[in-house]
Amino acid sequence: MMKKICLLLFVIACMALCLIPSLGMTFFATNERIGNEQETPFPALISEEDGYNSSFLPDLGTYFDKHFAFRPQSIDLDAKIQSMVFSTSNLDTVTVGENGWLYYSSTLNDFLGKDPLSQRESNGIAHNLSLAQEYVENKGAKFLFTVAPNKNTLYPENMPYYYRKAASDEHNRDKLKDALSAYSVNYCDLFALFEEQDEVLYLKQDSHWNNKGALMVYNAVLDSLSKAHDDYSSLQPTRVCDFYGDLSKMLYPGAQQPEYNYAYPIDEPNYVTPTKSVEEAIIRTERSDASGSLYMYRDSFGNSLLPFFANAYGSAYFTKTFPINMELDLTSNPADTVVFEIVERNLVWFLENPPAFTSPERVVNISDSVEGKAEVKGSVLMANMTLISLEGTVDSSLCQDDSVIYLQVRNSDGKSGIFEAFNRKTDENGDGFAVYLPFSAYGGQPLEVDVIVGTGDTFTKVYHTSVDKIDAEVIQ
Repeated sequence: MMKKICLLLFVIACMALCLIPSLGMTFFATNERIGNEQETPFPALISEEDGYNSSFLPDLGTYFDKHFAFRPQSIDLDAKIQSMVFSTSNLDTVTVGENGWLYYSSTLNDFLGKDPLSQRESNGIAHNLSLAQEYVENKGAKFLFTVAPNKNTLYPENMPYYYRKAASDEHNRDKLKDALSAYSVNYCDLFALFEEQDEVLYLKQDSHWNNKGALMVYNAVLDSLSKAHDDYSSLQPTRVCDFYGDLSKMLYPGAQQPEYNYAYPIDEPNYVTPTKSVEEAIIRTERSDASGSLYMYRDSFGNSLLPFFANAYGSAYFTKTFPINMELDLTSNPADTVVFEIVERNLVWFLENPPAFTSPERVVNISDSVEGKAEVKGSVLMANMTLISLEGTVDSSLCQDDSVIYLQVRNSDGKSGIFEAFNRKTDENGDGFAVYLPFSAYGGQPLEVDVIVGTGDTFTKVYHTSVDKIDAEVIQ
């Protein structure tokens, strides 16, 4: 009898525990988002447009998943058990390292040397950046490109042992550095800079550098640009334990622990745009006692850089928007300095989505013609409605690692030009390319297009096609 009572009590206790997340929503619902989650509203049973909402039950399940009672505490408990007992993570996005270190899992391919860029792809990124540099310099401005190292690139000793043993010596950053030099891109090497430091300058439970590291990067970039600036060497930072890391917030949403960072007593930027946080996608600042103008394309590593750079320039524009819309950006907000900053793990972005501006026109002597396989399609470039895009692929057998693709374009009015193409990484077979042309000159008419491959001093026409007119109605 006692055995049956114990069993019944056990079943009741289990059922009660299972009911707590749902019944507890009445008083302890989870209403805050965790990490980068999107807002999940309670689903409507009846839709004004469609009547009965046929997806109500699946939507209700999604809502429950995000709002059940004690959700952050449950996730946190599970994460702590898995990380402390099994030295692993309950999130695919976070890798639990040793000694309390957390790493962003999207950096694993770079760390392990998996799926590296080919030499042509590395050259393609450098080629695209060299075209961006040429565009900026033709406007009389300075250009600089820099890469924020992945945390495990600089501090691999706290990565899980099974990843350290599997790591390769082949890395995209090394290939790209050589390619940037070959294409004469103005590059500030932060990898070498951080590796020279004895002090750890990244945060244990965040994916970014700390504020002392940010100050070092700021000085290195402006030194590379030969820009006079306050290096803040006279300031003594305060070490404060008040920083909550992005990885910690994802892994332990209910009980994040702060870690130490450095606070510098510098002036607050004078924001021209309504700005609540340095996380915002578009920020503009002004400083009356500083000179020069800056346009900085940056990612989240630029959050801690922004206050320093804002105080160094009379006007500064910071953007996280991607793809990069250079022609529209620099026409609307001219600057005497343009900086590209991106994290190591996202280098391929410059190959997947080249910066958007009118492709440079070239003079080349076509020395040969062969029949090759290629594709070309035209469209309005949605990132910049004043440009059209001619994109396509060329059979890889027609290109060497350093080959450049050109398009000779003619419209029905007889306007013609040869334009150097950006390299593009596509899901299709072949070497991808893109040429951006002004809609005013090449839109609204059928186009005749020749694809030319340049290798060294040899320029070979490999393909001819016609592209239907890109109608002006598309961009109204």
